[in-house]
Amino acid sequence: MTIDQGITKEQDATDPGAAQPDRRQRRWRRPSVLTTIALVLVVLFALAALLAPLISPYDPFAISEAILEGPSSAHLLGTDDVGKDIASQLIYGARVSLFVGIAAGLGSLVIGLIVGGIAGYVGGAVDNMLMRFAEVFQIMPAMLVALVIVAVIGRNSTLTALAVIIALWPQSARIVRSQFLNLRTAEFVDAARISGTPAWRIIAFEIFPVAFAPAGVQASLDVGRGMLLEAGLSFLGLGDPTTSSWGGVLRRAQPYLSDAWWFSVPAGICIALMVLSFNVIGDALGNRGNNGRRAL
Repeated sequence: MTIDQGITKEQDATDPGAAQPDRRQRRWRRPSVLTTIALVLVVLFALAALLAPLISPYDPFAISEAILEGPSSAHLLGTDDVGKDIASQLIYGARVSLFVGIAAGLGSLVIGLIVGGIAGYVGGAVDNMLMRFAEVFQIMPAMLVALVIVAVIGRNSTLTALAVIIALWPQSARIVRSQFLNLRTAEFVDAARISGTPAWRIIAFEIFPVAFAPAGVQASLDVGRGMLLEAGLSFLGLGDPTTSSWGGVLRRAQPYLSDAWWFSVPAGICIALMVLSFNVIGDALGNRGNNGRRAL
């Protein structure tokens, strides 16, 4: 081995930037086929929801004489028990499902960041009080919490989204709290505190960016959970009666499960695909975050 080769190897071993390209490759590798499929499905359903008035073949509430007819050229997914086009109901139903799901993910994320951040950074009695308050919602199933809230405050898409947010936020708060508890004693936080940096700047610019990643993963999972809760509420008859929803289609299809499979199967497939897609995306985000921390 020559002297130049020895010097080059020694520089590679000591230079922290030498491993940078490999780290970037590990952190930003291409998504898996399953994740790509999930992203494509979410985009397609979102486009269908946005373009519903343009692509829907019929008004979702239009009644016809074609009662419980199977799929045909006139009605691609058949008709329901009063002659309404099922495909049109599912296209418009994507609006309600995605609205409630996305609102649930974002709402629980915001509440979780605020409550969990305060509990984790302040600690002590404040932490104990906030976490006991969160446990009030966690000791009961999320569906039961949402059902009680909707029964009390009313039935429309906005109130349903609010009920789902209230049912789901404690998990995000606990995740953020655990991140703040770990990070508030980190060296870079102690250095900022010693230098006289105000507490709000430490929270906003030192701890928050690190704590946001796992909370964002939970928010993605909460979108799927929110859509499932909305479908469950609509199935129980507690959905918005003025809009078409996937859960509402399933509720009306229940008496015809053995006679008209096209009434219930498409709506069930839509719910399953969306919930699974957001779960896959959430898992992919979590795995990418873990790989990135290991690479560092």
